[in-house]
Amino acid sequence: MHKGLASGARCGHTGIRGPGGYRMAATRRRIFTNNAAVRRGLASFVMALFVSAIVALVMDVRLQLERLASASSDNVQWTLSQGETDTMALEVALIRAASADEADRGAALDEVRLRFDVLFSRMGVLTDSAVFAPLRTEPEMARSLQAVTDYLDRHLPVIDGPDAALAAALPRMLDGVARLREPVRRIALMGVTHFSRISDAQRTSVSDTLFRIAVLTVTLVIMLVVVVITLFRLARERERESSLHREIRERMEAIIATSLDAVIVTDRHGRIVEYNGAAERVFGYPRAEAIGADMADLIVPDHLRARHVAGMRDHLERGRTHMIGRGIVQLEARRKSGEVFPVDLSLAKAQSRDGEIFVGFIRDISARVRAEDALRRARDQAVKGEKQKADLLAVMSHEMRTPLNGMLGTLDLIDTQAMDARNRRFLRIIRNSGRQLLTHVNDVLDISRLDAGKMSLRNTRFDLVALLTELVEGQAERARRHGNTLTLAPPSPVLHEVHGDPDRLQQILLNLVGNAIKFTENGRIRIETECHRGLHEVEIRVIDTGVGIAEEDLERIFGDFVTIDASYSRRSAGTGLGLGIAQRLANALGGRLGAESEPGDGSVFWLCLPLAPPPEGADLPAPPPEPGVVDPADLPPLRVLMVEDNEVNRLVAGELLRRDGHRVTDAHTGAEGVARARSDEYDVILMDISMPGMDGLEATRRIRAEGGASADAPIVATTAHALPDQVAEFHAAGMSGVLVKPLTAGALRAALLQAISGGDAPEAAPPVAAPAQETPVIDPRQLRELGADLPADKVEHALSTFAAEMRAFLNGGAPPSGDRAALAAEAHRMAGSAGVFGALRLAAELRALQEAAPAADPDELSRRRAALATCWRATAAEIERSGLVSLAGLDKG
Repeated sequence: MHKGLASGARCGHTGIRGPGGYRMAATRRRIFTNNAAVRRGLASFVMALFVSAIVALVMDVRLQLERLASASSDNVQWTLSQGETDTMALEVALIRAASADEADRGAALDEVRLRFDVLFSRMGVLTDSAVFAPLRTEPEMARSLQAVTDYLDRHLPVIDGPDAALAAALPRMLDGVARLREPVRRIALMGVTHFSRISDAQRTSVSDTLFRIAVLTVTLVIMLVVVVITLFRLARERERESSLHREIRERMEAIIATSLDAVIVTDRHGRIVEYNGAAERVFGYPRAEAIGADMADLIVPDHLRARHVAGMRDHLERGRTHMIGRGIVQLEARRKSGEVFPVDLSLAKAQSRDGEIFVGFIRDISARVRAEDALRRARDQAVKGEKQKADLLAVMSHEMRTPLNGMLGTLDLIDTQAMDARNRRFLRIIRNSGRQLLTHVNDVLDISRLDAGKMSLRNTRFDLVALLTELVEGQAERARRHGNTLTLAPPSPVLHEVHGDPDRLQQILLNLVGNAIKFTENGRIRIETECHRGLHEVEIRVIDTGVGIAEEDLERIFGDFVTIDASYSRRSAGTGLGLGIAQRLANALGGRLGAESEPGDGSVFWLCLPLAPPPEGADLPAPPPEPGVVDPADLPPLRVLMVEDNEVNRLVAGELLRRDGHRVTDAHTGAEGVARARSDEYDVILMDISMPGMDGLEATRRIRAEGGASADAPIVATTAHALPDQVAEFHAAGMSGVLVKPLTAGALRAALLQAISGGDAPEAAPPVAAPAQETPVIDPRQLRELGADLPADKVEHALSTFAAEMRAFLNGGAPPSGDRAALAAEAHRMAGSAGVFGALRLAAELRALQEAAPAADPDELSRRRAALATCWRATAAEIERSGLVSLAGLDKG
């Protein structure tokens, strides 16, 4: 049942977290955690960078301060300034030595030597020390140093010599030292200036460094403030996310805890880790007993346990999912009591701290299944009721219409001249009541055929103006009896040639005009026509000055069995089916039917429908009554077995098939057809339904059941009757389709094409059962098609055979009246032959005899035979007048 319970939920001690809540909370947690980590990492990196920069700058300041603490620049400047002092001291010593007396001269000369050595040493520092190397590169400084050095080098021998030589050189040395004042001053000034610039640069550097340290410190403080604010916001966001997560968890726990569906959570080994209250109610196990138990042993029925175990193993080992995340699946589960019941199961999976979990949402659908079963039984009963309705309509067709037609026909045979006026009035009442009853029966049958889509429609060219004129002339007397005038407004000349079904159109208009006459007294009824888009939309209006219809009743009048009020029903008897049939016919013809009215001001009933010629190869926008045209070239040569007891049908259908190149084998009985199908292989079998001995249904069942060469060949029923329940019986027996007689070349080709292509043969609607006296004698189209499809000699031969059979049937060759079943069977056979030649009235008379034979008295049978003879002579005369075939040598009996 389970095949791996799964969901997006996570279980805990206090409840269950639903699939959506768990995934949403987990996603938000991941997003929050990732964002916080990124922010913390970025802040840490920037702070570390700033701290490193501050440390580096502090170390630089410390080094510069240490250099400044050594005061090297001050010592250098002092040395430079002392050079000028030493020069002046040497000059003073020379002056004193030059003016000293003899006793003091020695000491004065020693003072000169001392001052000379001090100046020499000072200048040596300036010329040799690396500190002054930048100064020595300046030209002015180099020239000044050179002048001092030359003076010192020039007098160095005298300084190191005897006192007499030094004393003699004193004037010259004094003169030279006076000239050193300017170079020594320049040296001092240039040195002070140079080292002052160096000191300024060092102070500026220290100041800049301290400023950078201050800026970085301030920035770091700002960053620390921002980090503190960010951390505060992160903390608040974390608190908000935590609160939201808690709300979601609590909400999901409340939803699932109060869910009407059972929720069962298992781990990957199938052990139940969570089990809600609904599961306790559905399965009968308390939570304490269910937690930790194996889910398969607890709720999976025995016949599904192996599938569940295999599905779990397949998912865990191969990662395959059979039911997880596939929506709702209907299965069966087991209660603690052992009862197996239907459930809807939804499965999913998720990850928890303890690994993969599976959650199943399970709904007990026992009540729903019971309701569906009840609905199914109700539907079956409704279908059965519809079938019974169809059976009832069939009974009405065969049991009510036959005695009604017999009654009306018998009334027409009564000699009214021998009756007095009183009896003639009674006879007229009986005749009118019978015709009215027949009309009601026909209305009910029309409703059934229209609702089933079986109403036969045709598309032919006709004169609408003539149809309307004939309608007005035919209903004028009836209108005058109510004191009304019935007129036709001059129609458009284009309406002389329209395309559609004139019979159904006339049926609609007769109903509309009849209603206008019934509900109008001493008034006017007018028929108008109008073309809105040429013949693509022709409107016909029936306008009266009658009692009118209330607005709320305008829609109801098109319903079945609806009359406006009791007064109408008393004035005019009716079933209320007329407008319902008219509207169905209008829709079937591709048109619309409606009404406009005001109480007391009359009514307008309008009919809009297309009457334009159909495009090439197109049909009316209504169900085509006949199969489409099939080119004989579309059919390959086929082997056809035709099982038919009627010689005329065999002759005509066989000739049509052979002319198209098919190979035809005849079987005269159902038993012979079964034998041939068993021994020989055929592509298609045409099976007549009504045959003596074994009928077509039994023959089909035996062919399908006994096997043989043609056991799988498509079998098409050929019959004159094809009511819906009969068609269903044909299919149930194993037939592929139904072909309604009379058989034509086009119908045979379409049936063969459908059969070999695997479809059903086109099932034509059963012909409308009308009284024999109202049926046309001959269907000219059927006769023309027969003449076009077969050579004249074949048609004449078939007619000769049929005429001989009719002569024998009418002149005593038919089964005796006492053998009613044989008489009905022979009448049925002859009706099929008559249909081949389009002898509609003769076929109707024969079918009426077939239906009346089982219960009619001998006098009625004699009258029917006489009517048949008259009808046959009229039929032969019509065939003769058609000019298609010659009946000159035919004995018409």
